[in-house]
Amino acid sequence: MSDIQTIAYPYAKAAFDFAKESDALDEWMVGLNLVTNVMEQPSLRSQVKALEQGGKSEADNFLHLLFSICDGFIDLHIQNLLKLMAENQRLVVMRSVAEIFTQLKDDNDLRLDVTVSTSEPLDDEQYEELLQALEKKFDRHINLTSKIDKSLIGGMVVQAGELVIDGSLQTSIQRLATNLHV
Repeated sequence: MSDIQTIAYPYAKAAFDFAKESDALDEWMVGLNLVTNVMEQPSLRSQVKALEQGGKSEADNFLHLLFSICDGFIDLHIQNLLKLMAENQRLVVMRSVAEIFTQLKDDNDLRLDVTVSTSEPLDDEQYEELLQALEKKFDRHINLTSKIDKSLIGGMVVQAGELVIDGSLQTSIQRLATNLHV
């Protein structure tokens, strides 16, 4: 786990636990993503980075601005999370907090985002067969995204979270060459 994820995980996990207990997972996910997108706007991004060296006054001013922009879209609980993160000079990891929260929610909802890269577009039948096979393999509802990667000679590369299944022709040829040299 990277340093950013190590820092972000406790905030995301606490937010997830609270949201789940409050039966507000969807609202929290929307709120965290909204705050993240607002904070990543060019006019605010530099202010977020400056908060690492700033004091309480700068953090309070920033939060006041952020809360006024997000007024009506985030509740007091999300505001309290942001206050805690600002107090600990951790607002710079907000993107990771939102991403980890989304992963925790997807795990809770038995959902998994999967990307398949192929050299040619999948037809409808291939797409459906792959979707069904992945849902059976992972025992989850799959959100399947298909991408074209012209650098692949043939086959496909499937990425499901941290797992990568490389069934590309190029990788198969490399494995064969390695085995022949042994």
